[in-house]
Amino acid sequence: MAEESMKLRCGVYGEGSVFSLEIERNADVEVLQEKIAGILSTEQHTVPPKLLTLYMAVKKEGERRKWLSGGKNVDDLLQGDVDHTYQKMFSWWKLNKKELFGPGFTPADEEVIHVLVDKFEVKRQRVEHSTSDKFDVKRQRVEYSTSLAELWEHSELQLAVLPAPHQLAELLQKPLPFRLTLRDSVVADRVFSPNGPLITCSDLTLWMDHFLALSVFRRPEATASENSWQLYYDALLSIPISLWHEKGFLVREHRCLADETGTTSLRKRPDYILQYKGLLLMRGEEMSSLESIAKAQAELTTKMRRWNVMLYGDLPYILGYATSGSDLQVVAIERSDGPCRATVILDFNIFEDKAGALKVFYNLAFLLHKMAKLTKRSDACDLVPFVPDENEKRKIVLLDGFIERTIQRTQSGGEMDVERLKSVYETLQGLDESSPVTHLQTVEKLSVKRDGRLVVELSPI
Repeated sequence: MAEESMKLRCGVYGEGSVFSLEIERNADVEVLQEKIAGILSTEQHTVPPKLLTLYMAVKKEGERRKWLSGGKNVDDLLQGDVDHTYQKMFSWWKLNKKELFGPGFTPADEEVIHVLVDKFEVKRQRVEHSTSDKFDVKRQRVEYSTSLAELWEHSELQLAVLPAPHQLAELLQKPLPFRLTLRDSVVADRVFSPNGPLITCSDLTLWMDHFLALSVFRRPEATASENSWQLYYDALLSIPISLWHEKGFLVREHRCLADETGTTSLRKRPDYILQYKGLLLMRGEEMSSLESIAKAQAELTTKMRRWNVMLYGDLPYILGYATSGSDLQVVAIERSDGPCRATVILDFNIFEDKAGALKVFYNLAFLLHKMAKLTKRSDACDLVPFVPDENEKRKIVLLDGFIERTIQRTQSGGEMDVERLKSVYETLQGLDESSPVTHLQTVEKLSVKRDGRLVVELSPI
C-alpha cells in the first residue's frame, strides 16, 4: 500500500456489517462518505453520501487511544442505538486532522474498527414503523418517476438577467411545479403546485422527509449550542447541493465550527460559505436561539467589510442567510463601493413554516446556479476564498479584503528565519505608515502567537 493511503475498517449501525476500504490520508471526510455510500448502495437502492453520519471508533484512556475491537461486543454495539460519545467526523474535516486520525496514523495489525457508520435510512424505517399512525400520508396514483437531474427540466430558470432583490422573495417562495408524496401531507399540499404532475423522485423525497423527521423527533433544547442547530440547516442545504451535483454543477461548501466560547463571532471567516470555482455565491451566519437574529444578520456584513470583485465577480448581489435557532432570515447583499448592507428578503421560522423552508431551499438551487452562470469574472485568483492553501512552510488564506499568511516556527527552519521574516513584514508596515504611495503589499496586522506562529494580514490582494 502506498504511504499516501491507509486501510480503514468500517462498521455499520443497524445491520452489523463490517468492511474495509483504502483512502488517501489527506482526503476530506466527505470523500470517505462517498466511498462508503458506494459500498452500501445496491442496484435497487442508492445510499446518498450526505445521509451517512460517521464516528471515530476510538476513545481515550489516559494518553492512549483505544480502538473498538473484539467480536460480540462489536456486534452488540452495531446492533444497538448509535453511541454519541464517539467523536463525530464532520464532512469538511480532513482525515489527517489531529482530532481524527492525525498525520502519523498507522493502522494496527489487529482487527479493530476505525469508523462507525450511521445510516439515516435505517433510523427512518424504524421511526416510521413505530409511528406510522402519526402521519396522514395520502396514497395516490403515481403518473411517472423521475431523477434529480430530470427535475431541472421542471425548474431551471430561463433568465437573461438576474431578478432585482425585491423580486427574490416571490421567486424563492414559488411552489414546486410538480407533486410528491411526503410523510406530512399537510406540508406537501403547501410545497407543491396543486395542478402539477404527480411524480416520484426517491432522492428528493428522501431529503425532504429527512428534514421533516428531524423537525418532529429531534428538536433541540432551548439552550442548544450553535453547532447543534447546524444539523437542521445542513438537512435543508442538502436539497440544493444534491440537485447541483446531479446537474454536474460542482459547488464547494465550507463551514466553521463554533469555538470553545460557543461562538464564531470573533473570527474573520463566515460560519458558512458556498462557492463555485472560487466565486462566492452565498454566505451564512448561524447562532443559537439565545442570540438575536439581528446580531447574526449584522455579522454577515461586518465580517464581509467591503465588496471584493475577486470573491464575488460582477454579481449585482450575493445571497446570505442568518439564523437564531430555528428563526431564519434570507438576505441579499448588494454590490457597493461603500460598506456592505444586507436587505432582508424572507424572515420566518423553519419549524413553524416547514413548507416555506422546503420551497426556499429547493428554489435556491436554481437561483444560485443562474447567478454563477450569468456573472463575469474580470478578476480571478488561484486561491479559493476562505480555504487554506498550505505547504510545509506556510499557510495562506484569501479573506475579505486581505490575505492572511501564517508561518510556523518549526516549519520555517528555526527561530532566526521567523525573526527575519518578522523584520521584513515590520519594515513593510513601516513603509505604509510613512509613505502615502507604495507598490508593495502593505501589512494591515502582524502578530506572533504563543505557540510561535507568525500571522500577517496583507493587502491589497
